[in-house]
Amino acid sequence: MQSTMKRLLSAGLLAAVCQASAAGQTAPRLPVRAATPAAANRQASPAAAAATPATAAPTQVGDNERFAQVVGQALLFLGKAESFTLGVQSKWKATGDAPGQTGQSNYRLLARGGKYRIEVQAAGQSQPQLIHVNDGQHATTLLVAHDLYSQHAADSPQARIESNQMLAQSLAGSAIDILLQPNVAEYVGRGAQGVKDHGQVNLAGKACHRFDLLWDGAQVELYFAAQGDPLLVQFVRHCAVPTGDDSCYEMVHTASFDWKLGAPLPDGTLKMELPESARRVNDIYNTLAGEDHSDLLGKPLPKLNLADLDGRAISLAPQAGQRGTVLIFWATWCTPSVAEMPAVSQFVKSQAERGFRFYAVNVGEAPSDVRRFTAESPMVSAIALDTQGAVSSALRIAQLPAAVVVGPDNTVRSIVTGTPKEVQTKVATELAALAAEGEKLPTTARRPGSTGLPK
Repeated sequence: MQSTMKRLLSAGLLAAVCQASAAGQTAPRLPVRAATPAAANRQASPAAAAATPATAAPTQVGDNERFAQVVGQALLFLGKAESFTLGVQSKWKATGDAPGQTGQSNYRLLARGGKYRIEVQAAGQSQPQLIHVNDGQHATTLLVAHDLYSQHAADSPQARIESNQMLAQSLAGSAIDILLQPNVAEYVGRGAQGVKDHGQVNLAGKACHRFDLLWDGAQVELYFAAQGDPLLVQFVRHCAVPTGDDSCYEMVHTASFDWKLGAPLPDGTLKMELPESARRVNDIYNTLAGEDHSDLLGKPLPKLNLADLDGRAISLAPQAGQRGTVLIFWATWCTPSVAEMPAVSQFVKSQAERGFRFYAVNVGEAPSDVRRFTAESPMVSAIALDTQGAVSSALRIAQLPAAVVVGPDNTVRSIVTGTPKEVQTKVATELAALAAEGEKLPTTARRPGSTGLPK
């Protein structure tokens, strides 16, 4: 399975699973970025192209030694701060076989005296979807959309970032996971390969030390400030993502860093406030991976709050003469679900003519973004919005693409995930079974969430 997952449910942790689906793999649940080794002679990214050489690379010091010096200087400077806040804006885009897809995640790290708080928030969302707090006694992770949390002693092996798969995969591409290693210098020295020192360059008007290297099979560019606070300014990562059909596309992640050193942290920063409804589990990632939909099948469709692009509520109540309803979950940032749109549209059109109703449920994106995308790429299905991820959460959908098939009696017949082709095949099989049943439609439509039992 791919080593990273992208963004958080309600906008993001699903994107990673999206990447695994593109590779034809069985994805676990939720947080992208698995990569095959990028070519060493890859062309420079737009950020690198904009960075113009200011001085020649030093010759008296080897590339590895110079890199170690710059990293050591940054860590020494950061270590003198009593507290700090780091904001990371991570933008990604797909090129090659999947051009034009873009996305963004925002991260915040607040630290003081070895204690810290991490927040992961998808672009367009008002609140973090993942929160992690290490208060020196406990390390607690809260996945907001699923109301799940894990908690372990701060000095236990389970509290380490690499042991917390949900946190580790959510932080991939932010560099925060590297910054919080027990021995950052040693960790970086062990992971960095093929270091190339480009000397000082000008990045957006700021003098920076630039280094290129291979990290975890990906080509990476690092920019450290050469003037003022000698901290990391920008991080660019190139990943080749296989699509499962002997081709691949490139994901380019560009993370920009905003440091604030010495400012006092707001009260309550290092305390985790857990909702009363939150359920404690040993490991969030494994809990979601093992969670199935069996207890939802055959039961009435839960009451779901969906809206159209104009904010009007959508009713999923059965309609006379309707054979069933299909909810197709997708997002513009999930390349696999978008890449197969033409094939999906043909499928939807053919099935709609047979009496089935389709909704394309967008997960975690603003109406304006969805409207802009669908204006350029019209869909046959009616558009529905799951802006906060509440609907996908209620149906335990933790990877994209996905589909839910609802029978004419308003019961959930199947919840399917996988690659776009797998999802389409499974849905086609389910719809064929519904059509073959020829069951008598209910004379009284059952409302979503009702049992249909006499009172």
